[in-house]
Amino acid sequence: MDKRRLWGALGLSVLLCGCTAQETEPTPTAPAADTPEQMAVRWLADENHRAFSVGDFWVTLNHVEEEKSAISIWNPADLSAPLQTMEQEIELYVFGQSEVVDANFDGYPDFGCVRFQGNQPQYWNFWLWDEAQGTFAEEPALSEISAPQFDAANGIVSGYARAGWAGAAGEHTFYQWMDGQLTLIRRVETSVEPAEAGGEDTLTVTVEDRRDGALTQVFRQTYPLEDGGWWDVQEQWCDLYYQGV
Repeated sequence: MDKRRLWGALGLSVLLCGCTAQETEPTPTAPAADTPEQMAVRWLADENHRAFSVGDFWVTLNHVEEEKSAISIWNPADLSAPLQTMEQEIELYVFGQSEVVDANFDGYPDFGCVRFQGNQPQYWNFWLWDEAQGTFAEEPALSEISAPQFDAANGIVSGYARAGWAGAAGEHTFYQWMDGQLTLIRRVETSVEPAEAGGEDTLTVTVEDRRDGALTQVFRQTYPLEDGGWWDVQEQWCDLYYQGV
């Protein structure tokens, strides 16, 4: 075939293909699959999902039921399956409130999630990293402390639970880790006694200290509620260096 006939055949072929393409209905294009980044953004945008990092791990929270949260621990290098899964019973409106902190002062980050929120009392569940086991383990003692605060510099875990009377009544607690156990070392409690007819409301400050291995009452005094003299006394005892002398 000479060059003229070859170019003619090619031209006809192109023309026929063009005509065929115009007469054939276009094939619908399948939607592109979401990228992992898009999937992550969509998942996090849901109000029932939360995620945060704890050391080398990721933690995801999934509000699976009205009063239940599913917690998963992930290795970012392998997201095929979670390393751990847990469940937390929660009050409806506290889902997603979390904190990453070294709760037992061992140098490894731990994490906690709120389970109950009252007028002030606020209770958490905490999971502590167990280096020997390579897992997070829940610490039941921390779930009993209202609004826990962690003072790593002094090795103190403290809590406060309001008990009414515009905050006058309540309890301050202070703990230390002793042989791996969270141990109460001081409790400062203020309780209010309503006035009888013709009298005045009173407030009693009671202090217990751990001495010789046992929690012992070391101070108890009653004050008129309205004069506020009890306030300074309570503040003094909330300083662990204060021994009442």
